[in-house]
Order: sequence, then C-alpha cells, then structure tokens
Amino acid sequence: MQSKSIVDRADEISRKRAIAVAIAAAVFLIIQVVTRPVFNNEPETGAHLSRIIMWAVNAVALLLLLYTGGGLANKSEIRALVNDEVTRAHSKSAVGIGYWVAMIVAMALYGFAGDNNFTAREAIYLIVTPSVAIALLTFSWLELRAHRDA
Repeated sequence: MQSKSIVDRADEISRKRAIAVAIAAAVFLIIQVVTRPVFNNEPETGAHLSRIIMWAVNAVALLLLLYTGGGLANKSEIRALVNDEVTRAHSKSAVGIGYWVAMIVAMALYGFAGDNNFTAREAIYLIVTPSVAIALLTFSWLELRAHRDA
C-alpha cells in the first residue's frame, strides 16, 4: 500500500477541517439554545458562573480556530499547504461576514431594546454567539465549496 503524499494529506486534513468547523459551530449553537447561560434567572452560583465562563472559553476557542485555521500540531509543511492563500481568503471573508452579523445584531439590540434592559453580559452574548457561529459556518461553506469545485 502506498503512503499518501504530503499534498494528499494536506487536502484530506483541509476537507476534514471544513466539516469539523461546521460541526463545532452547530454544536456551539445547540448548546447555547439548550443552556442559555446568560439568561437564567438563577442566583450567581458556582454552576451558573461556570456556564458563563465556559461559553466565553468556547467562543474564544472557536475564534482562535477561525484565526489560525487549526492544525497547530501538524508539521509546518502540511500546515502551510492546509492554510494556503485560498483558505486565508476564505477566513478573511468569514471574519468579514461575522463582523457584519455582529454590527447588525448590535444595532438591532439598540433599536429594539425598548423596555428590555439588557445587561452588558446579555448584550455581549447576543452579539458574539451568532457572529461567531455565522463566521464559522461561512468559512466551512467556502472551504467545502472550494473542495467540491477543485
């Protein structure tokens, strides 16, 4: 059996990454819908604070995944092939979409808040959660489309 070339390995990793990013975004959204860590009317107990902290850690981890392209444990030559110019362009496009989602949600909160006095934590949660998820899903879609068209 022939071993795969470095280009074939990089292509396989890139395809798997696109699927993994989509799954990570979907799981992130599902967890937020189920737990809603910020909007619980329970006292600030250790369990409540840990859910809030875990949301923030998860959001930061997903943003780092989008920024770095993941695969930091891979060899540098594989990482260079996986994070090529096309992938970097997809990442920049996804970050741009995420930015616009954040701005639209922020302006919607400003315009429609009315009598709803959101705390800063609630507003940040409502802005960051959809913008991170949409950015990741956009990146995944662009990557999968590029692989399909290749």
